[in-house]
Amino acid sequence: MKKVFYVFGLALMVILAFSSCSDNESVETGKFKCVFDALDWGKGTTTYVIGHKSPDTDAACSAITYAYLMNALGYKCEARVAGKLNNETKMVLQRFGIEVPKVMDNADGERMMMTDHSELQHAIEGMDRAKILQIIDHHALGSAVTSAPLYCRIMPVGSTCSVVYTSFKDYGVTIGKDMAGLMLSALLSDTNNMTSTTTSALDSVMYRELLPLSGITDAESYYREMADSLASYSGMTDEEIFFSDYKDYAAKSVGKEIGVAVVNSLDEAAQVSLRNRMATFMPTALEKKKREMVFAMIINKRDNYTDIKYYGDGAKETVEKAFGKSDKDYIRCEGQLSRKNDFIPAINKALAGMTNTLDN
Repeated sequence: MKKVFYVFGLALMVILAFSSCSDNESVETGKFKCVFDALDWGKGTTTYVIGHKSPDTDAACSAITYAYLMNALGYKCEARVAGKLNNETKMVLQRFGIEVPKVMDNADGERMMMTDHSELQHAIEGMDRAKILQIIDHHALGSAVTSAPLYCRIMPVGSTCSVVYTSFKDYGVTIGKDMAGLMLSALLSDTNNMTSTTTSALDSVMYRELLPLSGITDAESYYREMADSLASYSGMTDEEIFFSDYKDYAAKSVGKEIGVAVVNSLDEAAQVSLRNRMATFMPTALEKKKREMVFAMIINKRDNYTDIKYYGDGAKETVEKAFGKSDKDYIRCEGQLSRKNDFIPAINKALAGMTNTLDN
């Protein structure tokens, strides 16, 4: 029976490095290009780099920039996206003259690199039957498994593009205006313009270096343009809005499966409209995704608050235990909540009385 190796992170990089690197490569710098050489690239085949389903700006831009880096190092890679892009991401790619990657919906039998996720629930179909060569991420380690060692780089930073940035620096690949723009945009998007609790010291260093390289002269105005694009749902159905930034989660210790959508607004009128529209669609979402509870985090990007809508057996009790009771049919929280750092840990605790039971 084929032995299955669980993904266990950076330690594996060291094992590969010492087993395959020549003496003339520096151990001190950690720049082991030969680690990549040790991976099974196949002969004349293309390896696809892809982010999670319902791709956001970080998922798309990390796939594009990491594919660029791998090609610069001599490996045949192409970026793909796992679904339709939101308006913010489209704006970013257009701004820096980058073609939208092709959509890929099945990884069965392909050589793959996963960016911005390592959880199979968030991956396209067939990822469990793909040959995963690398994982580049900033979330908790997920359920992806491989039949051979791989390169895995997961860091507690504000965006996956922050991890990609460190790889550009480690391997001495020049960061041009377009790649700088994509990585900076992903960072701004994922950290709410460097205000999120997920923002790290490394992110600040990256921000200072990439801002002039990107050609962006007014970061505040550029972020507002991004936020305006993200909150533009003109012509979209309730279903398209709900699933534009949606993730499934499993609470293993209590056997609960939930879904969480993130929706954005710019004013109170839009906030009310989106609360009503999401409430109308959530019963359908529950049935379609076969979840026990579904939640919608409706974030007001300008006035800096988050409304939480809920649906399903026990959803009201769970969200009130996590964020406090409300006399309305939604919970309002101050600030722009992070799904990864704020919402999921709080729901974890409410469901199981302990943290870290949901894959994030």
